[in-house]
Amino acid sequence: TTSAHDISQLKVPLYADPRRAAELSCHFKMDEQKLHSVKWYRDTNEIFRYNPTQQPSIRLFNISDVMVQGGECQPDYCVVRVMPPPISTRAAYTCEVSTEGPRFQIARKTKHMTVVAMPQADPVIIGAPKVLKPGEQVFLNCTSDFSLPPSDINWYIDEELQKPEPWQKTEVTGNQPGGLRRSWRVMRVRVPTTASGSLRVRCESILLVEPPVVRDANTIITIHSRTQLSKYVSNISGTNVVNTGLLIATIVLWTLIKISRLTSL
Repeated sequence: TTSAHDISQLKVPLYADPRRAAELSCHFKMDEQKLHSVKWYRDTNEIFRYNPTQQPSIRLFNISDVMVQGGECQPDYCVVRVMPPPISTRAAYTCEVSTEGPRFQIARKTKHMTVVAMPQADPVIIGAPKVLKPGEQVFLNCTSDFSLPPSDINWYIDEELQKPEPWQKTEVTGNQPGGLRRSWRVMRVRVPTTASGSLRVRCESILLVEPPVVRDANTIITIHSRTQLSKYVSNISGTNVVNTGLLIATIVLWTLIKISRLTSL
């Protein structure tokens, strides 16, 4: 049977932050039919009911995974506010609008909402020196901002993805309010003995949602090659030779002045 009434608009956030309530709204057209009830479901569980002929007209049903904070209804829409659970989940939210008897026609629409807390800041690279020498190695740490689910971390050197060593897995902190956690991963950088120039190191934190949320941080490490070091040493030596020559010339000139003064006496 085709329903004469219709749900004209269903608003369900694609992503919901577990630290704040999400607002869901259902707009409908009755086409001169009388409204019997409006119901909201999370998956198969009823969480909200509006029946204008009953007192109270609104009833809330809290379930284990979500807390319903409240709602309100007008002749052509109902709004409900829910506090998402502090875990990364995806759930279907359905609005069901039914007419009075004798036909009790029903219209339904469903949208999905995923619990996600986006990182608010870029990751941070810790332990990166400004300069390294060929043959040296250093351990770098990349730490992401708080998020839900925890971010995954990748390292790049000169835009080449670095394959992690067996012990270099992404670690996570304990839960913060809302279930948020930081991630971090260590990378060992070995400078080849023939290296020169610089290394561009990039850390990337990825929140695995659809579409993925990517944030990154960069640092530049300069490599002082042996050639550069030998030039530096030779420059120092050259400077010393020049300084020594000036000193000798000064002593000779001072000596000649003294001799000329003695001779004139």
